[in-house]
Amino acid sequence: MPNFPKKVLVISNYKQDAQVSMLKFAYSLTSGVYENLALEILRPTPIFGKLFCKSNLYKWAAYIDKYLLFPNKLKREFLSLRDQVKLIHIIDHSNAIYMPKLNRITQAIKIITCHDLIAIRTARGEFAQAPVTSKSGKSLQNWIARSLNYADFYACDSRQTLEDLNRLIPESKEKSSILHLGTDLELYRKSNQSNLSYKLPFDPHTTNFLLHVGSAAWYKNRKAVFRTFIHAHTSLPDHHLKLVLVGPEPQKDELDDHLLNWIKSHKSAVYCLQNLSENSLGELYKYAKALVFPSFVEGFGWPPLEAAIRGCPVITTRTGAIADLLGNYAKYVEAENQASIDQSVQELLRSHAVKKDAINLPSHEDCRKQYFDLYEQMVRN
Repeated sequence: MPNFPKKVLVISNYKQDAQVSMLKFAYSLTSGVYENLALEILRPTPIFGKLFCKSNLYKWAAYIDKYLLFPNKLKREFLSLRDQVKLIHIIDHSNAIYMPKLNRITQAIKIITCHDLIAIRTARGEFAQAPVTSKSGKSLQNWIARSLNYADFYACDSRQTLEDLNRLIPESKEKSSILHLGTDLELYRKSNQSNLSYKLPFDPHTTNFLLHVGSAAWYKNRKAVFRTFIHAHTSLPDHHLKLVLVGPEPQKDELDDHLLNWIKSHKSAVYCLQNLSENSLGELYKYAKALVFPSFVEGFGWPPLEAAIRGCPVITTRTGAIADLLGNYAKYVEAENQASIDQSVQELLRSHAVKKDAINLPSHEDCRKQYFDLYEQMVRN
């Protein structure tokens, strides 16, 4: 019988930050059944963050919970567990700042999952398209970058992230590998329909619409999505095309006045949805004419993969794990080439293409097995 650790401590993200993909990742890891292995989730408790959740001071209140209170909680946890914990898995590289503290209080093996190093690279001025990082933001990202050095092993979501990590920390080349995240295939392939009528004033089953899923962060390149939609809406009036954004309302700092004015004057053409259920999101993927996802850079890239599981055509860039996993399923464009994005979308709409066959992608179970094998290997070695 292999020498499994009695307990693996999984350090997850602060719930108040609402990083849904990270919370899903933690749940997917700990929802499996492992022989001779107990996984326990530990995350910062929202105390000050709850008190100031609607205040301009929220960011700093959350920092108190995450960076002052939680390290002491970790210390108490290890004092109580003593030698039971043989391995620690920090599931998000942005929490690497706990690593120096952990290194002082325990000899347990430390694994960290690196999803992307976009924030660190942005703080170092590597992207011409990105806004300038604030002084406090640069300090935080430098702190994270320094703390990454304390890991015993790095699991990266994609080839892009692995290459970025190996360039940032050359010593990581000998102790890092690609472990793709998993998707809930059964959930996305369920035919359960949700009631989107209270969210949308049109029937998604019979309306032509383009879809984008993601935040307003600069690297999501939503400006290109809006431009492409406006061109298609103008060039193909008979399609009565609409744009559905699963994410925040258009931001003044991400769009120019022309785009903002067009959106204001065409309110019945652009819709922003937030806090959707998995069923509702799945329904949008199922009926959208295409997911348009022209990101400048991604760590992994969930939405194109989720769309492909539903058979939704995908127009995207070769970044993150997207091209590695989707291969020829997607139509690839250059994020900086607006004309190519416009052309790809209009060609697809004019072709009246039928839905593609859904493809198989790594499942949550596949992901769990990869990490379980990694835990076993690290403890054995």
